[in-house]
Amino acid sequence: MNDLTSEQISRLADKWLKGTISQEEKALFEAWYNNVPEGTVEWDDDMAHSGRELREHLLQQIRERMEEKRPLTLYKRIPVRYLGAAAAVIVLMMATGIYWYTARKDQSLSTAYNKGTTIQLKPGGNKATLTLANGDVIALEDEQNGKLGQQNNTKIIKLNNGQLVYNSEQGKAGNAPVVLNTLSVPRGGKYNITLADGTVVWLNAASSLTFPAAFTGKERQVTLSGEAYFEVATDASHPFTVKVGDMQVRVLGTHFNVMAYNDEQSVNTTLLQGAVKVQSAAGEALLKPGQQAKMDHTGNVKVAPADINAAIAWKNGLFSFNNASIEEVMRQVARWFDAEIIYPDGIPQDRFQGEIDRNSDITAVLKILEASGVKFTVQGHKILVRS
Repeated sequence: MNDLTSEQISRLADKWLKGTISQEEKALFEAWYNNVPEGTVEWDDDMAHSGRELREHLLQQIRERMEEKRPLTLYKRIPVRYLGAAAAVIVLMMATGIYWYTARKDQSLSTAYNKGTTIQLKPGGNKATLTLANGDVIALEDEQNGKLGQQNNTKIIKLNNGQLVYNSEQGKAGNAPVVLNTLSVPRGGKYNITLADGTVVWLNAASSLTFPAAFTGKERQVTLSGEAYFEVATDASHPFTVKVGDMQVRVLGTHFNVMAYNDEQSVNTTLLQGAVKVQSAAGEALLKPGQQAKMDHTGNVKVAPADINAAIAWKNGLFSFNNASIEEVMRQVARWFDAEIIYPDGIPQDRFQGEIDRNSDITAVLKILEASGVKFTVQGHKILVRS
C-alpha cells in the first residue's frame, strides 16, 4: 500500500476534499496513510481539537521546513478522523512542489522580508459601510451591537461584529414605500446580512449589495457588485432576483454564489441547492445543483459542472485554487489584503491548486505560493511578482 505515486496520492486527496472519493478509493487512501513510515510531522490525539487547527499546524510545519530548507514528509501520527484536513495540505503540497521541497538558490521571500521593512498588509476582517435611503453612511465596525436605526417599518440591528439584520414588522411592510439601502464591503473586508424576508447574504471583499429595507410588491429584487453567497428564504409567490450588470439570477428559494468582479473574465453563478435561472440579453440557462453558469463579456452563458468547494471557499475562510493561474490567485490575494499587484518582468505561467487559510498573515500565504518557483517582494501595500 506504500507504493502509491505522488500523483496518485494527490488525486486521492483532491477527491477526498471534493467529496467525490469512492469507498474503494477512500480505503486505499486510508491504507496508504496508515501504513507509510512515520515522518517529521506529528500530531497526537490529545492535541487535535479540530480539523481547522490541524490544518494551521501543518501549514506552519511546512513554512518552518521551507525556511530551514529541509524536506517535509506528512505521515500517520495525524488522527484518521482529521484526514480531511491532512488531505487539504497534501493537495497544496503536491501542487506547489512543497512535498519534495529542495533548497533554491534564488532569492526567497524571507530574504525580501529581512530588510527591516514593516509589513503593512493585514488579512481582511468584518468591515463595511451601510448607506441609508437618506444618504447617511454608517461605518459598521465603529457601531455598538443593537439597533442602529429604522427605515419605515423596518428595524436595522447589528448583532455581532460582521452581522446585520433587517427586521420588518409583520403586516406593515406591504404598505411602506420602497426605500433602498446599500451595504458596501471594501477591499480587505467581509460582512453578513439578513434581509427583511429572512434571506441571508454573505458579502466578500470589494463587493456591495443594494436592497429594499422591506420587500413589497410581487418580486424581491437586489443588486450585486462583486461577490456574494445567498441563502434565499423560500417564498414561491415572490420570486427573488439578483441583478448583476446586464445579467439576472432569478430564484424562489435556494443557496447559490455569484462572483461578478469587473476584473474577472466572467460572471460565475454557482448553485448548491434548489434551482436558479440565469438570464442575459444573449440567452439564459436553468441551473441544477452542482452546476455553474459563466457569462462572458458578450453576454453568452455557458453551463458546466461546478467546483463547489472552490466557489464558496471564501465564505468558509479559505483561499481555494483549482489549476488557477498566478493572476487568478493574486486577484483574490489583492482583494483580501487590499494590495496592489505588480508584475515587473511579465506574468509567470505557474498554476496553483490547493487551499490556504484566509486568516493567515501575508507572509505565510506568499511563503506557500512561493514554493512553486514564483518569487514575491512586499513593498508597503504593493506585492511584486516575478518568475
